[in-house]
Amino acid sequence: MGNVILDMAMSLDGIIAGPNDEYVGLHDWFFDPVGRNREIVDESLATTGALIMGRRTYDMAAEQDAFVDNPYNVPHVVLTHTVPKTVVKGSTPFIFVTDGIESALDQARAAAGDKHVVIGGGANIARQYLQSGLLDAIQIALVPIVVGKGIRLFDKIDASPIELETTRVIDAPGVTHFQFRVVKDNKRKSSAHEQ
Repeated sequence: MGNVILDMAMSLDGIIAGPNDEYVGLHDWFFDPVGRNREIVDESLATTGALIMGRRTYDMAAEQDAFVDNPYNVPHVVLTHTVPKTVVKGSTPFIFVTDGIESALDQARAAAGDKHVVIGGGANIARQYLQSGLLDAIQIALVPIVVGKGIRLFDKIDASPIELETTRVIDAPGVTHFQFRVVKDNKRKSSAHEQ
């Protein structure tokens, strides 16, 4: 079984999208990869077995026809309150889940087989998985830009400190790739539940 990985591109000031979810250039390295970025993209495509995203991310990507030429032709698990009446065009397989993040993860793991489940669609979904203790790793593609206003990835985290261990740092054109293992300390979890 693969890991559960939060994978996001982020500005130096912690922003993953503009104030209205507009694109702010944080994924340019992915769509036109050169050098080490090509290695990172190829690795991600080869090791990802399923993606989890929120409904808002799904709707926005659908409006932009982003699923038509989606390089991740793996099951996309969409957390939602209501299942859409029609599914977007393209070859991307979708699983709509209305009963919470754990159910979405169970279905993503089943679909991914021995590959990784990537949490990559939306700050709210990312925060829920981070707070739940269900993540094994966090990957941040840190783009050297200060956006100023927008949606912050780690805003409004309601959890005790989460210890991370740096497992990889790769400097690449226009971005630095960080990978962290989430330290799963049973003592910390036990004391948090006792309070």
